[in-house]
This record gives sequence, structure tokens and C-alpha cells, in this order.
Amino acid sequence: MKTVNQMSIKGSKILLFITFGWLSLFVTIGQNRPPIHNFSLNHYNAGIQNWGIAYGENKVFVANNEGLLEFDGVKWRFYQLPNQTIIRSVAYFDGKIYTGSYEEFGYWERQPTGILEYHSLSKLINAEAYETESIWGIYQWNNQIIFKSFSSLFIYTNGAIEVIEPQMTLLGANVIDDSFYIFGRNHGIFELNGSDLQLVRPSTSLKDFKVQSMVALDKNHVLIGTALNGMFLWDKQGKISRWDHPLNEVVKQNQLNKISVNASNIFLGTIKNGLYVMNRTTGGYYNISTLSGLQNNTILGSLVNERGIVWLALDNGISAIPMHFNAYYLNPANYDIGGVYDMLNFQGETYIATNTGMYISNQQGMHFVQGSQGHIWDLTLVDDLIVCGHNLGTYQIRDKQWELISSNNGGYDFKPVRGMPDTYIQGNYTGLSLYEKQGEQWQVTQIQGLEFPVKKIVFEKENIAWVAHPYKGIFRIHFSDDHKNVIKIEREYNEFFKNSYTIKLFEIEGQIAFYNDQQWFVFNPLEEKIGSFDSLNTILKSDQQSYPITDPNSSPVVFKKQDGTLFVRRNLTDEDSQFYIPNSYYGGHLIKGEERAVVLDDSIVQIALYNDILVVNNEKITGTSLSFKPKINRILKNGVPQMIDSSIRMKQRDTLAIEVSTPFLSNNTMVYALGEGGSNYRKVEDGKIVITNQNFGSLPISIQPVVKGKLSDKATLLTVEVEKPWFLGMWGAALLILILLFLTAFILTINKYVLIRHKKYLEVQFEHQKELNRKEEALRHEKKLNELQKHQHQLELKNKTKELANTAMEMTRKNEMLMKLKEDLNYFKSEIIDKSRYNKLISGIDKHLKDSKDWELFESNFNDIHDTFFRELHKLHPEKLTPKDLKLCAYLKMNLSSKEIAPLMGISIRGVEIHRYRLRKKLDLSTDQNMSEYLINI
Repeated sequence: MKTVNQMSIKGSKILLFITFGWLSLFVTIGQNRPPIHNFSLNHYNAGIQNWGIAYGENKVFVANNEGLLEFDGVKWRFYQLPNQTIIRSVAYFDGKIYTGSYEEFGYWERQPTGILEYHSLSKLINAEAYETESIWGIYQWNNQIIFKSFSSLFIYTNGAIEVIEPQMTLLGANVIDDSFYIFGRNHGIFELNGSDLQLVRPSTSLKDFKVQSMVALDKNHVLIGTALNGMFLWDKQGKISRWDHPLNEVVKQNQLNKISVNASNIFLGTIKNGLYVMNRTTGGYYNISTLSGLQNNTILGSLVNERGIVWLALDNGISAIPMHFNAYYLNPANYDIGGVYDMLNFQGETYIATNTGMYISNQQGMHFVQGSQGHIWDLTLVDDLIVCGHNLGTYQIRDKQWELISSNNGGYDFKPVRGMPDTYIQGNYTGLSLYEKQGEQWQVTQIQGLEFPVKKIVFEKENIAWVAHPYKGIFRIHFSDDHKNVIKIEREYNEFFKNSYTIKLFEIEGQIAFYNDQQWFVFNPLEEKIGSFDSLNTILKSDQQSYPITDPNSSPVVFKKQDGTLFVRRNLTDEDSQFYIPNSYYGGHLIKGEERAVVLDDSIVQIALYNDILVVNNEKITGTSLSFKPKINRILKNGVPQMIDSSIRMKQRDTLAIEVSTPFLSNNTMVYALGEGGSNYRKVEDGKIVITNQNFGSLPISIQPVVKGKLSDKATLLTVEVEKPWFLGMWGAALLILILLFLTAFILTINKYVLIRHKKYLEVQFEHQKELNRKEEALRHEKKLNELQKHQHQLELKNKTKELANTAMEMTRKNEMLMKLKEDLNYFKSEIIDKSRYNKLISGIDKHLKDSKDWELFESNFNDIHDTFFRELHKLHPEKLTPKDLKLCAYLKMNLSSKEIAPLMGISIRGVEIHRYRLRKKLDLSTDQNMSEYLINI
């Protein structure tokens, strides 16, 4: 029987769970979920697990596995405890951040530099009192700070700590109506009175449960949450009863851990299934979990701040969820739908064209249209059906049925033809197609005369349209009257653009407009030219580098700036209505080059994202009119933190980094201007202003928020003194004087030294000049002597030459006379009686003719004059010349004639000629060469 009862009870619980599960599903269906902002360890660079969370100074503080995290709305900062242990709890009271860890607790206090510095409190008591203890909760009560572990309370008051050890396991606790309550396992709830814990008697009914959290629900009720047994109400009369709400059974199955409340909602954080949000007015609730985009389902800490942002410390990461949200997503379950290229709203449902097919989002969630697999480019509503430009053709959806109407691939754009009802032109992969609706059927004709893909069509007139090629620019085309033929294509307009690859085509207030290379252009139909769209540039002003991603003639209009920012105007010309959509809603999820937004009504727009659609309420978007004064969190000079509240001084070459922030999701863009009355505002990037190389003097810096495109007057002012270079100050002047004195003394010394050196130089130069003069005089004397010697040599040479000539002449006369004598004797030879005497005389004459002494004298004199002649002659003609040849050569060098040579050689003139002829052969002279000249030149 006992077993049957247990089974019956278990079955009842399962049935109850299923019933309430379906109820929960019903309650949450169609509920717009808030946008979830997830922060992972890639954002905050610390441990994965986060155990607690606190809020103060518009900053978030998180107890992390590796230390303390601080978030100012822009930047995460990380601090480690001295012992580098896990921080299990965190709380903010009166400007201090209190943290609890393993065998350690204390507080962090902000220094003048903005950095948090840790002060240990656990060292105030004996280490044995908190040995092996971890602090899991921190509370402020009656100017006291209470640190709670599982077994003890450490109460910090006026620099001292009191330890209370109640000998039981301490779980959930809180300060309610100026009283501190804590749950003791197996006992109930206790109230702290002085140093005593007094049991609240009605709470003994909870003693067997595990109370995790207690919060004041209103003035008369406290909501008590247990881990596995649901929630209870404790009223002012002391009665404790089970909370009578369907959500109670839901959270019981998902292990409740934390409860947070504000005036509008109750937030129940669970261990198994994320966060449950209950509306306190309607009683309706919904779940935020990993299916909704939460990065983890285990909530270890939670809080809701005064701006309605719920902060969650998760087992893996940190999340922020704005409750006063004015934007939500159509794919909260994060189904993998792919990139969204177009949307269409019809009969209360949103049809979503993606690169994976067609999806429909409605009150029952999101589902896929069967048969629509593939890339869908365009959706157009025609009467009661939806025309879909698909990668494989063109389809229609009628009564949720997917039907093929044309097999022409890749339907990019579907436009009605002016003046022709039920007639449409479509741009596709192969060109243009004409669609004529005939009842419930379509007549599709391929338009002739154009054979390139068309991505966008804009009509200028009934028979003239502009088309955009996906990659090769724009073309102006002319149709036949029935629009079945393109009769003219004007291609020359691409010459007006720098980059025809990125031309975007629009029809803006009846004009053909183009956006290319961050500039606007317009077609002038009178001159048939394209020029700058000056009127639109005037309307957009500083936002000229932006283009609409909705129909520019709709209301409102969504624009995308060059940096990826989205802003909205009520209409194209209404600059005053302009506001920016928070980048955190869509950042990094737009499809580049294919951005698309659809207007639902005057206040609601849908923005296509990758894997989702963002729905924005333009009239109620967060931070529409509320601006926050920027807060300076750090000032670093060359990387070194500076005191924030003191005057900042820097040198011209220093780099000053100013870290500023406004509260998270405040929708405040920060800008700054340098100088007195500065109007050249620059955007603050990533919460940091970097300043360097400024002119010396006082440098005012104005940091202001921008809300809805307007500059707020809530400015934060900072004045930086840029110091003069030291050489322009007193020390510079003193140094300049010292330098001048030094230069003067140096110049005088140098001048004196130079004068001395110059005097010595002049003396040296004088001596040198004297030496030069002496040398020149000696050279002149030597030259004169040489000239005299040369003249003497010339005289001697002349004399020797004359003497040689005389010798030669004497030898010639002597030999001539002897030869004459011999000739005469020969004439009288027959008459001479004494023949022996005659022969003796003739022999004597021949002896004198052949006497070598004459030649030796001649040769000696010749060598004195021409000392190298015979050596050079031997070099030129070795082993060829005989002594007789040498004699002839010498006589020829003397320029003697054959007649003159004959007596000298004792031969006839004919003999001389023969000898000369033979000598010419030995000297290898041609007949054209003069032998005497040849020998004279040797």
C-alpha cells in the first residue's frame, strides 16, 4: 500500500509538472523577449564562473572565479585578491565594494586614480575563526556589514569584527524592513537581535527545506524561495503559506536559486533553466534561457538596477537583460535560419526570406515553409499572395502553399509596371522577365534585348528604367510599348563613378539617385548627366556617408552609416527626429552589402540580421531622451594612472589616455572637443580619448553625450595643462644664460687661441715663405745654372759636332789627297824607274788610307755626341750589322753624302752606293723611306 501511494504521489507530481509545463508554454507563446546582452570570458578576460553580482556608481561588480570584475558600461576591468582565490560574493555599500572569498573577506576602495585597492578585514580576527570558511553572502544592517558563511556570521562594526557561530548551517539571508533574517537548516528563519539569533516561530514549517532567497515583495509580504520546494509568502501577521501561482511548480522543477524584484516584475533565477520573469500586474510570465539566447541556464547571482536592467552572474559568463526594452528578436530560440535578405508582414505573420529558405514567424513561434530550400532574395505582396524571388526560380505562397510560377533563376527585384495593371517586371540572373497576372494564373515572358543579370530596377518613366548589375554598374534602358523588348541600353553613365562595382540605385522623391564610394549622385534628366546630389547632402549633413536600407520614401527611414551604425528618421528630411539604434542590438550581425529593413508602421521597423530579425519600436527605444553625464574612470599618462580629481599636467610629447563611460544601454554616444569653445567634436572610440602632441598651455576638454543625434548639455569638463618645454621656462632661461656665458667665454678663449694660432701660423707662413723664396731663388739659380750648363753643353756639343765635322773633313781631305796622290802616282807608274820604291810608296799611301786611328778618333768624338746611337741601333737590328755597316751608319747620321763618305771609307762612290743599298736591306727599310732620316732619328 505504501508503494502504491508513493507511485500515486509521484504520478501526480509528473502530471502536475506536465500540466504546468504546458501552461507555462501557453503563457510564454507570443511574448516578445527582451534583447539579451551576453558577456563571455572573451569580453572580460577572467574565469568562466561568476558567483555574485552587485551594482553601484552606475557600475557592475561581479564575483568571479579568478577575482573581482568591474564594468563601467564600456570597459571590463579585472582585480585579483592578494591570495588570488575565488571570490564567492560581492556587495556595494556607501562607495565600497565588499567581497567574500575562501578564508578571506574585506572591501575594495576606489583610489584617486580610479583604481580599486583591496583592504582585508579578516585579518582583524583570529585566523582559526574563519579557517576553511567561504563567504557566500554580504549584507548591510544598522551601519554594520555582515559577512555570511555556511556556519558563521562575521559582523564588521567600527573597525572591529564580531563572530557569531550558531552551530547550524546558514543558507538564504537578507535585510528586510531594517531587520536581518537568515535561514538555519533544520530550524527555520532567525532574526538577528544584537548578537543573538532569535527563531521566528512560524518559519519552522520550512525547516526541512533549503531556503535560498528571501526578498520583500511589498510592504506586507516577503517572498521566500527554496531550492526544490517552491516559493512561500510570509505576511505581516507572521503567517507563512505556499505561493499560489502556476510559476511556483515550474521553478520547483528547475531548482530556484535567486530572487530579484522591482515594481513591475519578479525575477526567478534557476539552476536548470535560466530566468523566469513574472509580470506583477498581469501574473503572466515567460522564460529566458539558452533557447531564448541566454548563454547559460545556471544563474548563480542576479540583480535588477534602477533602470530596469537585470544582470545575471552565470555558471558560464555574464548577461544583461533590459526589461524596459523597446526592441526584441523574432528568433529568440536561435534557430539556425541563416542570413535574412527580406521580410514581409502579411495577416499578422512575418515571412522571412533567408539564404536557407522561407520561414514564418507568428504567435506559435517560427516554422519552415516546406519545399522552399535555397536562397531567397526578394518578397513582394501581390493581392493575397506572396511572390518569392528564389535562387531556383520564382515562387508564390498562397494559403501557406509553395508554388512555382517561373523557372527563371534568381529573382532579385519584382516591380510593378507603370500604367499597366497586374503587370510586373522582375530582375533575375539572366536579365528581365515580364509577369502578367491573369486571374489566378501568371503569364511569364523573358524580355528580349538584355542579357545580363539585373539586381535592382527603378523606373524613371513608363518606358524608361534604370537597372543595376550585381557587379558591373548601372544602365539606363528603354522598353518597347508592351515592355517585352529592350530597344536601347545606355551604358555610358558608369563613367561618372569611381567604382562601378559598388553602385547602389534608389528612387528618392521622384529622382533617380545613386550612392557610390561614400558619395551621393543624382540623374539630371534635362541635361542627361549624373552629378552630385547636393540637396540630399544638405539634408543628411554630417551623415552624408550613409544610405537607406528601407524604402527612402517610407516613414520612418532607416539609414546605415559607413561605420556600420544605424540611425532612424521619421522621414528623409526630418533631421530633428533622428536617433541611433544601440549598436549592441545588431552589431556584427548585419549582412554587409545586403542590409535590409522593413517598415511595419509609423513606429515599428524590422531589421534583417544574420540568423534573426530585430524589431525596433522607434518611439520608445531605450534612452530616447535620457542623457547621462560622462564619467571619467581613468586617466593614464604614458600608461601610468593619474589622480582623476587633481589637475592633470602633461608634456607635449606625453600621451594622455582618458577612459570615460556612460551607463550600459543608455544609448548615449560620447563625443569630445579640445580647446576653449571647441566645436570640432570627435567620437569617443571604445570609451577612450587619446591626446598627444598638443600646444603648450591650458587645454580644456569637453566630453558630452549625444542622444538621438543631438548634443546634450550634460558635459564633463577636464582641463589639462600642457607644460611648456623646459627650455622655455625658468630653467631654460637659466640654461640659456649659462650657455651664452659659456659661448662668450668659449668664443673669447677660442678667439685668443685662434689669434695665437694665427700669429704662429703667420710666423710659420713667413718662415715658410722665406724658405719658398729661398728655394725659388735657388731654383732660379739652378735653372740659370742649368741653362748655362745647357748652353755650355750645347756649345760643347756644337764644338764637338764642329770638331767631328772638321775631323771628318780633314779625314776626307787627307784621304782625298792620298787618293789623288795615289792616282797621280799610278798615272806616272810607267815612267818610274825604281819600282820597288814606287810600290813602297803606294803601300804607304794605302796604309794611311786604311789607318784605324782616324776611325777611332772619329768614333770617340761621335760617341761623345751620340752616346746611345750604336746601342739603340744594335737593339733595333741585332746581329745584322758589321763594323763597316756601323761606320756607314755613323757617316749617314752625320748627313754626309756618298761623295764625302767614299774617301772616309777608302772606296769609290759607286762602292758607297752599293754599300748603302745593302745596308738598306739589312735595316729592312722600304724604298719610300729615307735611310739618312731614319738614322738621324735614332
